[in-house]
Amino acid sequence: MDSPSKITEQRAKDLKEIGIVIDSWDDIFSDFDPRPLTERTVSEDFLDELRKRYKETRTGEFIITIYAPFSLKDEASEKMVIQRLKKHFRHKLLQKKKLIVKIRLRGVIFVLIGICSLSFLTLATYFKFATEITIQIMGIFLMPLGWFGFWEGLSKLIDTSPVVIHDEKLFQKLSKARYSFKYITENEG
Repeated sequence: MDSPSKITEQRAKDLKEIGIVIDSWDDIFSDFDPRPLTERTVSEDFLDELRKRYKETRTGEFIITIYAPFSLKDEASEKMVIQRLKKHFRHKLLQKKKLIVKIRLRGVIFVLIGICSLSFLTLATYFKFATEITIQIMGIFLMPLGWFGFWEGLSKLIDTSPVVIHDEKLFQKLSKARYSFKYITENEG
Protein backbone atom coordinates (compact mmCIF):
# COMPACT_ATOMS: atom_id res chain seq x y z
CA MET A 1 0.00 0.00 0.00
CA ASP A 2 1.25 3.47 -0.88
CA SER A 3 2.24 5.77 1.93
CA PRO A 4 0.45 9.12 2.30
CA SER A 5 3.61 10.99 1.26
CA LYS A 6 3.84 9.00 -2.01
CA ILE A 7 0.18 9.70 -2.74
CA THR A 8 0.75 13.41 -2.05
CA GLU A 9 3.83 13.43 -4.30
CA GLN A 10 1.90 11.72 -7.11
CA ARG A 11 -0.98 14.17 -6.67
CA ALA A 12 1.47 17.08 -6.92
CA LYS A 13 2.92 15.60 -10.14
CA ASP A 14 -0.58 15.31 -11.61
CA LEU A 15 -1.25 19.02 -11.04
CA LYS A 16 -0.01 21.20 -13.88
CA GLU A 17 0.22 24.91 -13.31
CA ILE A 18 -0.24 27.19 -16.26
CA GLY A 19 0.82 30.72 -15.47
CA ILE A 20 -0.33 33.60 -17.63
CA VAL A 21 0.63 37.23 -17.10
CA ILE A 22 -1.89 39.93 -17.95
CA ASP A 23 -1.66 43.72 -17.94
CA SER A 24 -5.40 44.40 -17.97
CA TRP A 25 -8.71 42.59 -18.27
CA ASP A 26 -8.44 43.19 -22.04
CA ASP A 27 -5.82 40.42 -22.10
CA ILE A 28 -8.49 37.92 -21.01
CA PHE A 29 -11.55 39.45 -22.65
CA SER A 30 -11.74 40.84 -26.16
CA ASP A 31 -10.86 44.51 -26.25
CA PHE A 32 -12.88 44.83 -29.47
CA ASP A 33 -16.05 44.01 -27.54
CA PRO A 34 -17.54 47.25 -26.11
CA ARG A 35 -19.86 45.45 -23.67
CA PRO A 36 -19.14 45.37 -19.92
CA LEU A 37 -16.70 42.75 -18.60
CA THR A 38 -19.54 40.51 -17.45
CA GLU A 39 -20.71 40.06 -21.05
CA ARG A 40 -17.54 40.31 -23.17
CA THR A 41 -16.23 37.40 -25.20
CA VAL A 42 -13.01 35.68 -24.22
CA SER A 43 -9.98 36.96 -26.12
CA GLU A 44 -8.67 34.74 -28.93
CA ASP A 45 -5.10 35.59 -27.87
CA PHE A 46 -5.86 34.30 -24.38
CA LEU A 47 -7.38 31.10 -25.82
CA ASP A 48 -4.41 30.61 -28.16
CA GLU A 49 -2.00 30.92 -25.24
CA LEU A 50 -3.97 28.33 -23.25
CA ARG A 51 -3.98 26.00 -26.29
CA LYS A 52 -0.22 26.37 -26.64
CA ARG A 53 0.34 25.62 -22.95
CA TYR A 54 -2.05 22.65 -23.14
CA LYS A 55 0.02 21.14 -25.96
CA GLU A 56 3.08 21.32 -23.70
CA THR A 57 1.39 19.56 -20.76
CA ARG A 58 -1.66 17.48 -21.66
CA THR A 59 -1.82 15.21 -18.62
CA GLY A 60 -2.91 15.97 -15.10
CA GLU A 61 -5.26 18.45 -13.55
CA PHE A 62 -4.74 22.10 -14.46
CA ILE A 63 -4.30 25.03 -12.14
CA ILE A 64 -4.39 28.22 -14.14
CA THR A 65 -2.72 31.08 -12.34
CA ILE A 66 -3.29 34.54 -13.70
CA TYR A 67 -0.59 37.01 -12.73
CA ALA A 68 -1.97 40.54 -12.80
CA PRO A 69 -0.88 44.01 -11.70
CA PHE A 70 -1.83 44.86 -8.13
CA SER A 71 -4.06 47.67 -9.47
CA LEU A 72 -6.49 45.02 -10.82
CA LYS A 73 -6.97 43.35 -7.44
CA ASP A 74 -10.69 43.09 -6.77
CA GLU A 75 -12.35 40.01 -5.31
CA ALA A 76 -15.61 40.59 -7.18
CA SER A 77 -13.76 40.87 -10.50
CA GLU A 78 -11.79 37.69 -9.74
CA LYS A 79 -14.96 35.72 -9.09
CA MET A 80 -16.59 37.14 -12.21
CA VAL A 81 -13.56 36.30 -14.39
CA ILE A 82 -13.35 32.74 -13.04
CA GLN A 83 -17.08 32.25 -13.49
CA ARG A 84 -16.99 33.66 -17.05
CA LEU A 85 -13.99 31.52 -18.06
CA LYS A 86 -15.55 28.32 -16.71
CA LYS A 87 -18.87 29.16 -18.37
CA HIS A 88 -17.10 29.89 -21.68
CA PHE A 89 -15.13 26.64 -21.57
CA ARG A 90 -18.23 24.58 -20.64
CA HIS A 91 -20.08 26.17 -23.57
CA LYS A 92 -17.19 25.38 -25.95
CA LEU A 93 -17.04 21.82 -24.58
CA LEU A 94 -20.75 21.31 -25.28
CA GLN A 95 -20.28 22.70 -28.81
CA LYS A 96 -17.44 20.24 -29.49
CA LYS A 97 -19.45 17.32 -28.10
CA LYS A 98 -22.39 18.25 -30.33
CA LEU A 99 -20.05 18.50 -33.31
CA ILE A 100 -18.63 15.03 -32.61
CA VAL A 101 -22.15 13.58 -32.35
CA LYS A 102 -23.09 15.33 -35.61
CA ILE A 103 -20.02 13.95 -37.43
CA ARG A 104 -20.67 10.43 -36.18
CA LEU A 105 -24.38 10.63 -37.01
CA ARG A 106 -23.43 11.69 -40.52
CA GLY A 107 -21.14 8.66 -40.63
CA VAL A 108 -24.02 6.35 -39.69
CA ILE A 109 -26.18 7.92 -42.42
CA PHE A 110 -23.39 7.45 -45.00
CA VAL A 111 -22.97 3.79 -44.01
CA LEU A 112 -26.72 3.18 -44.23
CA ILE A 113 -26.95 4.85 -47.65
CA GLY A 114 -24.01 2.76 -48.83
CA ILE A 115 -25.51 -0.49 -47.55
CA CYS A 116 -28.94 0.34 -49.00
CA SER A 117 -27.45 1.22 -52.41
CA LEU A 118 -25.41 -1.97 -52.59
CA SER A 119 -28.28 -4.10 -51.26
CA PHE A 120 -30.73 -2.64 -53.76
CA LEU A 121 -28.30 -3.26 -56.62
CA THR A 122 -27.70 -6.84 -55.45
CA LEU A 123 -31.43 -7.56 -55.14
CA ALA A 124 -32.16 -5.96 -58.53
CA THR A 125 -29.47 -8.12 -60.14
CA TYR A 126 -30.58 -11.32 -58.40
CA PHE A 127 -34.35 -11.01 -58.84
CA LYS A 128 -34.14 -9.20 -62.20
CA PHE A 129 -37.10 -6.91 -61.48
CA ALA A 130 -35.82 -4.52 -64.15
CA THR A 131 -34.38 -4.93 -67.63
CA GLU A 132 -30.71 -5.83 -67.99
CA ILE A 133 -29.78 -2.38 -69.36
CA THR A 134 -31.64 -0.62 -66.50
CA ILE A 135 -29.77 -2.73 -63.93
CA GLN A 136 -26.44 -1.90 -65.61
CA ILE A 137 -27.24 1.83 -65.63
CA MET A 138 -28.31 1.65 -61.96
CA GLY A 139 -25.05 -0.20 -61.25
CA ILE A 140 -23.04 2.66 -62.75
CA PHE A 141 -24.57 5.01 -60.17
CA LEU A 142 -25.29 2.77 -57.20
CA MET A 143 -22.02 0.81 -57.03
CA PRO A 144 -19.73 3.84 -56.48
CA LEU A 145 -22.35 5.52 -54.28
CA GLY A 146 -22.65 2.39 -52.15
CA TRP A 147 -18.94 1.84 -51.66
CA PHE A 148 -18.19 5.51 -51.12
CA GLY A 149 -21.01 5.87 -48.60
CA PHE A 150 -19.97 2.73 -46.74
CA TRP A 151 -16.26 3.52 -46.44
CA GLU A 152 -16.63 7.27 -45.92
CA GLY A 153 -19.22 6.61 -43.22
CA LEU A 154 -16.92 4.16 -41.46
CA SER A 155 -14.15 6.73 -41.68
CA LYS A 156 -16.35 9.34 -39.97
CA LEU A 157 -17.35 6.86 -37.26
CA ILE A 158 -13.90 5.51 -36.50
CA ASP A 159 -11.57 8.39 -37.28
CA THR A 160 -13.42 11.50 -36.12
CA SER A 161 -11.38 14.62 -36.83
CA PRO A 162 -8.39 14.67 -34.44
CA VAL A 163 -8.64 18.46 -34.20
CA VAL A 164 -12.20 18.26 -32.88
CA ILE A 165 -11.26 15.51 -30.39
CA HIS A 166 -8.23 17.54 -29.26
CA ASP A 167 -10.36 20.66 -28.76
CA GLU A 168 -12.95 18.66 -26.82
CA LYS A 169 -10.25 17.40 -24.43
CA LEU A 170 -8.79 20.90 -24.12
CA PHE A 171 -12.11 22.51 -23.22
CA GLN A 172 -12.92 19.68 -20.83
CA LYS A 173 -9.64 20.29 -18.97
CA LEU A 174 -10.13 24.06 -18.97
CA SER A 175 -13.72 23.83 -17.73
CA LYS A 176 -12.58 21.66 -14.80
CA ALA A 177 -9.38 23.61 -14.09
CA ARG A 178 -8.82 25.56 -10.91
CA TYR A 179 -8.20 29.26 -11.41
CA SER A 180 -6.30 31.57 -9.11
CA PHE A 181 -4.94 35.09 -9.19
CA LYS A 182 -1.59 36.33 -7.99
CA TYR A 183 -0.82 40.00 -8.01
CA ILE A 184 2.47 41.56 -8.96
CA THR A 185 3.62 44.88 -7.55
CA GLU A 186 5.61 47.26 -9.72
CA ASN A 187 8.96 46.38 -8.08
CA GLU A 188 8.37 42.61 -8.58
CA GLY A 189 7.77 42.82 -12.35
